[in-house]
Amino acid sequence: MDEMSMLADLTPYFQTRLGRLYCMDAIDFLKSLPDESVDLIVTDPPYNSRIEWDRKDDEWQLTWLREVKRILKQGGSIYVFFAPLNMYAIEGYIRSELTLKNICVWYHPNLYGAGMSYGKDRWKSTWDVILYAVKGKYARHGKNVAAYAYQRWNRGFDVFQYSQPRPLLHKAQKPLELIMKLIDCSSNEGDLVLDPFMGSGTTAVACELLDRHWIGSEINPDYCELIRARVEESLNLNPKCKLDNFF
Repeated sequence: MDEMSMLADLTPYFQTRLGRLYCMDAIDFLKSLPDESVDLIVTDPPYNSRIEWDRKDDEWQLTWLREVKRILKQGGSIYVFFAPLNMYAIEGYIRSELTLKNICVWYHPNLYGAGMSYGKDRWKSTWDVILYAVKGKYARHGKNVAAYAYQRWNRGFDVFQYSQPRPLLHKAQKPLELIMKLIDCSSNEGDLVLDPFMGSGTTAVACELLDRHWIGSEINPDYCELIRARVEESLNLNPKCKLDNFF
């Protein structure tokens, strides 16, 4: 089943030759997807604004994680971004239900603002955690990480240093180069990549540039419009892409 035959009862916010965006709740979106239908998941779920999570936060996080495990193909990979203080409950689930391969770090040296944050009693973090896991024992999509690193000498380490994007279009926006690196390593051209928390649409843009199929959701209509604009711009960079809007 390809991504264009999925979700036949739902109308996408827009689509391209390679992918579709749906403006809707992430969990409702995930529940609409069939079992073992995507090759790779790259996502950055929303963090709790109070930093410490309560039980409802954990339950919500575990709900979408159960869904993505169901949707991911055997041998498929998943990359999940988290702030350092927010990863522990989710790491436990991933360790028990998937094969955790790496706890990677995105270090962003150009972080701006005051050093103290979160109520002025904590140091501001300059790094995010990226949990990399596989459904099953081995990754069966994309390149072997060792081979990928060999082809790109000195790039197989688990600390990724990329500056935070400027201007910042979304408070959780990730560098396009970082997302492209993860997708390039863990999928092949024509594979289907899922991001249920699209945010500013970096995953979709990366897929358009790398010729991957993509599917995703974003609940905020303003961000959906931002994603459409960014994807339209990416089509000018990749001559293979052709936009086919749905409104």
